[in-house]
Amino acid sequence: MTNKEIVLTAMFEFGRQSAQNLQAAAADMTGTELYAAEGSIPDFQAAKAAKNMLQRKAGEKDGFVCRSSAGRVVRLIQVYDSDTYPEEPENLPAQWRFVWSTDPKKALPFIELTTSPYATGDCCTYDGHVWRSGQDTHTWAPGSVGVKWDDLGTIEEVMG
Repeated sequence: MTNKEIVLTAMFEFGRQSAQNLQAAAADMTGTELYAAEGSIPDFQAAKAAKNMLQRKAGEKDGFVCRSSAGRVVRLIQVYDSDTYPEEPENLPAQWRFVWSTDPKKALPFIELTTSPYATGDCCTYDGHVWRSGQDTHTWAPGSVGVKWDDLGTIEEVMG
């Protein structure tokens, strides 16, 4: 084995072990902690190519964790045939629980999913601003139906 092959093998093994450790710890991690560790979270498309979602662990708190192509961290809550249904998690919300971050710098565009409500402190972007949820268990966009959202400033101001 060449030095380059040794280094690449060691890097691959380190990455694999890091991803396995994250999956084992994910059940006890908050959405904010998961987004902070996103470098160890596999991409949905790569995970799907490696193993069908029928073969992955599903669960509300301990299901397989990956990132959609839109960058959202998701947890598998219902196994399904990802060869038959290859769409991104955003298009299959009954199979996935989306997790949100309380870190405004990790805020992603708001999406309305009854299966993945926002909780107090969760952040999203909407209409050019970053927002923090002021109440638990809701799926409504900032500025709608009287749900409390705090405007943290424009995306540019917050993301700096």
